[in-house]
Amino acid sequence: MDKIRIENLEIFAKHGVFPEENFLGQKFVLSAVLHTDTRKAGLTDELSYSVHYGEVSHLIKKVVEENTWKLLETVAEATAKAILLSYPMVSQVDLTIKNRGAIGLPLDTVSVEISRGWHTAYIALGSNMGDKEKYLNEAVEKLQQTSDCQVLKVSDFLVTAPYGGVEQDDFLNGALALKTLLTPQELLERSMRSNRKRTGSA
Repeated sequence: MDKIRIENLEIFAKHGVFPEENFLGQKFVLSAVLHTDTRKAGLTDELSYSVHYGEVSHLIKKVVEENTWKLLETVAEATAKAILLSYPMVSQVDLTIKNRGAIGLPLDTVSVEISRGWHTAYIALGSNMGDKEKYLNEAVEKLQQTSDCQVLKVSDFLVTAPYGGVEQDDFLNGALALKTLLTPQELLERSMRSNRKRTGSA
């Protein structure tokens, strides 16, 4: 995958654990590596086929300046997410954020470096209770409404008989493919939490 690099973007902002950091502010230095396919842009000399690094730089500045967080980790997470959601051509972001650190020791900088990107996931859907098709469609819709997820394709729904000798209704099953910024564990927890809300279970 090709890469576009933004190196050492200096931004004055008010992040930090200590109250004086939130009040007085300090300089932060950010670098970003944007993973994207530049082949078509290179062959056509058309910016529309690439990622405008000037616009990305201004987005980074906006996110970092207009918010106040305690942790560099949070600044990095929010900035990476904003880039990935704003620029569909970027599949992954490697982000580094540095500052001097308010720890009263002679050091150059402290930094946090993260890599975040889109992953493809496949989710099986199924129900044998109540309005089965409604429940499956609601599950798909909830995923579509989540900014961290983009549903790519949904299968047809199939009726299957129950297995194991237990007397119960037939199942309605399906599957979907999606792109997500969530880790597998986060996606599982998000799905389980949504199901608990629907069923009213703890």
